[in-house]
Amino acid sequence: MNVTYVTNFPSIDIKHWSGTVHFQATSLAKYAHVDYITDLHEDWTFSLKVKNRLYGRNKIYRADRSPEFGKNYAKQISARLNPATDILFSHSSTLMSYLKTSKHKVIYTDATFASMINYYNYFTNLSELYIKEGTQMEQLSLDTSSLAIYSSQWAADSAIKDYNTDPAKVKIVPFGANISTRQLSLDEIKDAVKRRDPNVCKILFLGVEWFRKGGDITIEAVKFLNEELHQPVELHIVGIDDLVVENLPPYIINHGRISKATPEGMKKVEDLILQSHFLFIPSRADCTPIVFSEAMSYGVPCISAATGGIPSIVNDTNGIILSPDVAPKDYAEQIYKIFNNKEYYNELALSAYNDFETRLNWGTAMKTIVGYMREL
Repeated sequence: MNVTYVTNFPSIDIKHWSGTVHFQATSLAKYAHVDYITDLHEDWTFSLKVKNRLYGRNKIYRADRSPEFGKNYAKQISARLNPATDILFSHSSTLMSYLKTSKHKVIYTDATFASMINYYNYFTNLSELYIKEGTQMEQLSLDTSSLAIYSSQWAADSAIKDYNTDPAKVKIVPFGANISTRQLSLDEIKDAVKRRDPNVCKILFLGVEWFRKGGDITIEAVKFLNEELHQPVELHIVGIDDLVVENLPPYIINHGRISKATPEGMKKVEDLILQSHFLFIPSRADCTPIVFSEAMSYGVPCISAATGGIPSIVNDTNGIILSPDVAPKDYAEQIYKIFNNKEYYNELALSAYNDFETRLNWGTAMKTIVGYMREL
């Protein structure tokens, strides 16, 4: 089976989209013959420049979902398409929307346009034109795709409900973990879990959007653990260069941004994950953060909020998932309870690793997707 991987990123280098494009493409290549169409460029036509000026004053207008961009993407793909290709595959629902082809089109992504409106701050205060063009592009993408694969039930439900997509062609396949070093064996994970400090609970927050990812909630929960429950805790923060928090206590360590595009950076991130008892990201809004899969690959239970696509990844067998409305102290009390029940914590850590092994890895994801594509 011949598959063409389509992306607007300059390449499938690991530095793009936190490595997701790289890991998707290279894992796909293990199960099918893959060639690539990369670096699709944007065409700013005169009409598009006019629209951008007219509609971008009070309400937000973006060109990324415009018919102009969509038709130009289609033209570029058609010109570069390998005639021997059986299936066109993309991580984006926008790139192939306007492409007319007899080939099967398959998209694999983490959200629909409708599910993002007024969910992320980036998708608020939108102009009517942007919503109209975005809706049109998404509808066209779903109508002309043979398969619409999503990383969560939340996104899949939106495709069916908001765009009346045939449920038979909507599939759910969780994202894998973007890890480049050697995968640890079960025995190695058991040893790593045993080596974690039995007295000081080490918590990792890993994200670049502080408020949306709930960084302030994490800090308040960690303070409650240390100061009210008298449980010694270290909080390690990765991804935030300019952390503006007054009177930061000494048990909170900010590592700033660490690039996973370098072997040194990747190893540092993975070492921080491996030594942590929990990955704690109580997001206010999120699709399906790959960092949860990465943490579980090291036997680290995850803590988050039941919002967006997170419940398809985090559950009470691999971590802690609470209502988005709970207070920081509620997270703190759950962490305290689990950390101080060593037998249960060990079971939870190994269950998290098992979830990675069986479900949350790119090998499983792409093998499943190739199976769906072969059925076409």
